[in-house]
Formats: sequence, structure tokens, C-alpha cells
Amino acid sequence: MKRRPGFSPIVPAEPVTTDGGTPYSDVFDDVYLPADGALGRARQVFLGGNDLPQRWQGREQFVIVETGFGLGLNFLATWAAWRDDPQRPKRLHFVSVEKFPFRPRDLRQTLAPLLVQPGMTELAPLVQRLCDIWPLPVAGWHRLEPAPGVVLSVGFGDFSTLMPDLRVGADAFFLDGFVPAKNPDLWTPEVFKTLGKLAREGATLATYTSAGQIPRDLAAAGFQTTRREGDGHAGEMLAGVYAPPYRMRRYDPPGAPSWREFRAADADDDGESDAAPNTAIVIGAGMAGAAMALRLVARGWRVKLFERAEAPGSAASGNPAGVFHPQLSADDNVLSRLTRAGFLYALSQWRTLPGGLPGRADGLLQVGSDDDEASSLAQLVAAHGYPEEYVKWVDAAQASALAGETLAHGGLWFPEGGWLAPAMLCRAELVAAGPSLDARYGVSVERLEQRDGRWLAIDETGRVLADATVAIVTAANESQQLLGPYLPPDFIPIQRVRGQLTFLPPDSLPDLRIPVCGEGYVAPSPLGGAGPITGATYGFDDPATDVRVGDHQANLRRLASLLPAHAEAFGDGEGGLGSAGAAAQLGGRTAFRALVTDRLPMAGQLPDMPAIASSDPQGRRLAGGHLRDLPRLPGLYASFAFGSRGLVFAALCAELVASQIEGEPWPVGSDLADAIDPARFLLQALRKA
Repeated sequence: MKRRPGFSPIVPAEPVTTDGGTPYSDVFDDVYLPADGALGRARQVFLGGNDLPQRWQGREQFVIVETGFGLGLNFLATWAAWRDDPQRPKRLHFVSVEKFPFRPRDLRQTLAPLLVQPGMTELAPLVQRLCDIWPLPVAGWHRLEPAPGVVLSVGFGDFSTLMPDLRVGADAFFLDGFVPAKNPDLWTPEVFKTLGKLAREGATLATYTSAGQIPRDLAAAGFQTTRREGDGHAGEMLAGVYAPPYRMRRYDPPGAPSWREFRAADADDDGESDAAPNTAIVIGAGMAGAAMALRLVARGWRVKLFERAEAPGSAASGNPAGVFHPQLSADDNVLSRLTRAGFLYALSQWRTLPGGLPGRADGLLQVGSDDDEASSLAQLVAAHGYPEEYVKWVDAAQASALAGETLAHGGLWFPEGGWLAPAMLCRAELVAAGPSLDARYGVSVERLEQRDGRWLAIDETGRVLADATVAIVTAANESQQLLGPYLPPDFIPIQRVRGQLTFLPPDSLPDLRIPVCGEGYVAPSPLGGAGPITGATYGFDDPATDVRVGDHQANLRRLASLLPAHAEAFGDGEGGLGSAGAAAQLGGRTAFRALVTDRLPMAGQLPDMPAIASSDPQGRRLAGGHLRDLPRLPGLYASFAFGSRGLVFAALCAELVASQIEGEPWPVGSDLADAIDPARFLLQALRKA
């Protein structure tokens, strides 16, 4: 499995203008757009050059890939055209990269003066919305949803790092960015070859420049281009189509949805399809299942959700509070990149829930266990150049002021970290899913069967509970049993990890303002009248379900290390909460996390074992293969094994699976998707064989 190194630090663009007020880049010594007619260029060159909106009409989805986001004028013009088209596609995906993104406040500052230009006032609401959701300048892909049906995936970083790993099927390309003389890195044969790997059949292309070698390099990558009249600022432009003379790539990009078709003739007056939505089975109503249901409903699916408990979020998701923050590392490894993407995406989704966030996202501290570790954390933040709004190193005094408690060491301050009540989150997401969700509690699915191209959920008596186009298993520890007939347990190496929380008395730690993490964690009172929560133990091969005094004492020892000013109060001496007698009076909760051996989630489509066995009985061909070479079971997916990071992983994994089901652009690069692919342990075994 390919493991790329982490991203380089992001250098934000600065809000600079020419003497005439035109936005200007010091890095490239060029303006971002024509001094006048910026919207006209977007419409004539990029929309007109790709024959839009005509080409997207009557489509279920349409995907545009752009090579330089800049100020987002092309995206805003495209969004406006989609908004105003009664025959628009159900979902518009706009995928772009930007090496030097603006900070949110600077993007707003730079775009505001442009709205007074002729014809630009109509974009004002769109500009406001884009600025409201614009992400921090943090490396990687950011998935934004500025309006229902519009998805903006913007990657911060170098094109050569981001785009080759992107899994997307593009219907149109906008080749933008600064002119080739100023920004040659975006106009190379390698860039065009990468775009060719992303192109669906019949994909079109447009760019404002036709100079020099560019038409020939595009032709070598499979794009046949012609010159057209430009926008008045750049002379001739190029328009073209992906039509290679022979097969030029090993893997085809994701195809358009095969589950249903959306046709203009079937649409209401408002452009919405009357076609019956497809149905999905989701098994498990914890954080993974609730997020999965919501992401499918957002795409027009009906979901039948089954949960063996009597309410959602009853197992590990039933803890009264859980903390969330990204994981940082010196080498920006897979876990760091995955938790960063999951953390930022989850926040964007939670803030749209009815009733708001079921918890708080106003800060979390991760402190060092000693001075050396605290110093290492400081060096880590400095090396990666993270914006302070994402993470900031603070010394012991600053950390103590933020926490409201005396801390011995400094650490990482995550301004948007915090805590949530997981069960409340599950309920909020299921409420947001609305009438397209049919949730059934106290019902156990014992097995899944595939018949005539559909998936059946069957109970212990053999009764069919539901049948659907697709089935997604999100049942944590029970997932191995349900998936066992399709992927042997050796390739789903789940470990059941026991964790016990300790509920502190209501009057303890009244000054604690935010969660503090280190070796263990403590969170303020999650509910009115309840006390703070601390934990949690991590017990492998421990099946006990009772709340144990010894585990309370272990939690309190870690808490005393986190908050040394309270060491005596939480200690095991006479009068301390950690004494056997006092600890026996404390409340607590035991739950079991689902974890696989590499401690990463399992999220994606299941491999087709019979097809693998019949096509490669000796395992020789696949011994040197890639995950994309493995046949997949049509319609069977999984999202589980989040360990103690369910709050960070659930929404992102659900979005990844939903994107795979619909043939949409993936929210993360293939390096991260491969790292959590349910077939990864199978491929490892095939390679060893």
C-alpha cells in the first residue's frame, strides 16, 4: 500500500491589490483576474468553452475539475449558472486546488470590492456564503457544501501532491491559474496527463490560453482541442474534448451513478426528478450508522436503519461525553492527515444540525506529560506552520489560564476542539435525515444475503426485514459476524477493547472550563447537575461489563497527573477519591470499542472473494496488485472500527462511502482511502502469498 509523506506547510495568499484596486499576487507577479470583466471571462471561456449549462442538463450529477481556485470567480459563476438553470443536475461537484489559499478574512476582504463591478451584484449572496464556510489554510482536501446540491472540494497544496491521488470522474475541466509564463508548474505535460486520468468519456476542457506548446501537450494527454475567440483580454482560447486515440490509462475514473437515472423529461417544474429514490440498508445506529444515514439521505436515498438496541447511540456511542481533536505528528502521517480531514469535515456538518451542536467546540487542550514532551509539541507546531485558529502551542501558564485549572506543562491548544454527547449527536443526525429514514430499534439483523442483484437483511428466524440496492454495515463489534460470509474474519481483524469512564462528583473541578487530554482526559460537566467525566481505560481481551473500582482508581491516577494541583484530592490516600472506599461510590460506564490491528477505520466497498478466487486461483497476479485491482461486491459497504475516535471519523467515513456509492469525487485522496479500505488486509495476505 502506497504511503505518501505528509503535506508541506501552507503559505496563505496575502490581500494585495494593484494601484487600480485589482487583486494581485506577489508570488506570481500577476493579477488574479482582468481589471474588468472577471465574470465575463468565467462565463465566456470556462462555461461557454465547455458548452455549459447545456451539457449538464438532464444529468444526475456533473463534475468540474479546475486547476487553480484563486478567488473562486469561476466557481461562483458556475454556481450561479446552476442556480438559475431549471434543468440543472441534481448535484454539482466543483473540484479545485490552490497552492496559496486566502485566509477566510482575507478572501472576504478581497472579494468585497469586486461586487461593485458591472454584473457582479448578483453574486453577492453566493460570495457571502462562500466566505462564511471558507476553511482555514490547512493542507489537504476540504469538502464544503455551500448550498443543497452544490459540493465544493478544494485542495490546499501543490497540484502534483493533491491531484494524482484524487479519485474523481470529471465531466469538464477549467484550466485556470496564472498565465504559463508566470506559473509554469500548472501548464506541464505531467499536469495534463493527470487530468487525462480523471476524465470521463466525453469530458470537455477549456482554457483562456492557446499559446506555445500547450495544445500539443494536451493532445499528447488525450485532449483534442480547437481555438476559439477569447474574452477580449487574452485573445484566442482553447476548447476541447477527451478523445484519446488509444487507451492511455490503467484505471478508469469513478463512473456516473448507475443506481438511477435523472432525466429532464421526468422533472417537475422546479427541476427536481420524480423518479423513485433508491433504498439502502444501514445496520447499526451508533455514530457510524447515524452519519451514514444522513449522508445518503442528502443524496436522495431512502434508508432503512436497523439497531438491535432500543435506542440510537446505545453502545460505545452511549457515553455521556466524548472529546474530539485532530492527531498531530512530526511526519504528518496517515493518522494525522485522516484525523485532520475528519475533524474539519465533522465540524462543518455538525454546525448544520437542527438545534445546533450537541456539545461544545470552544477549545481543548492536549498537554505534555513532561517538559520534554511539551517541548516536542511546540517544535511540531512550528515545523508545520499551522494557523493558530487550527492549533497553537501554549506554555504551562497559558494552558492553565485556558483550562481554569493549574497545569504542570504546556501543550497544544485546539480552539475548535471540544466535547460532544455522542448519543445526542446520533439522535440529531437521525432527526435531520427526516422522513426518508425508516429507523427500527430492538431489531437484530443476523445476516445479509444477495439475491437477484439486491441485498436482503434477515433476522434470526430467517425473516426478510428489508431488501435494498445497497447495504452498509456500521455495527462496530458485530460487523465481523455480518461480513464474515463475504470477507473471512482473518481479513477483518477486529479487537474488542473495553473502556471504563469515571463520573466525578458534581462539585469537583468547578473551575474546569474545557476538556484536557494527555494520558487520559477529563471533560467538564456534560449535562446540568452532572459532574465532570474522566477516563478511559483501554483493556484488550477483557470481556467484563461491570464497572470496577480498580479501573476508577486507574482513571483517577491519570487525572491526578493531568491536574497536579488536585493530586491529593484524587489520590488513594485517606480522604482521596482514589481510595478504595471512595472510588467504590463513584458512578461510571463501561463500553467496548471496535478496533482493528492498524488502528485505522474500515470504510469502503467489500471485495468480491469468489471473483478473486476464480480470476486468480493461485494468487500470483494479485501478489503485485493494487487495491483497485480487486473485484468488489456490488452494493456491499462498511464503515466501522473507529476505536476511540468515532467523533472524528464517523462523518468523513460516511461521506467517503456515500461518494463511492454515487460515483462522486471522493472527499479524501486515494492514499487515505486506501489506508482505510476494508480490503487492505486481504491485499496484504495476497502479497505475502
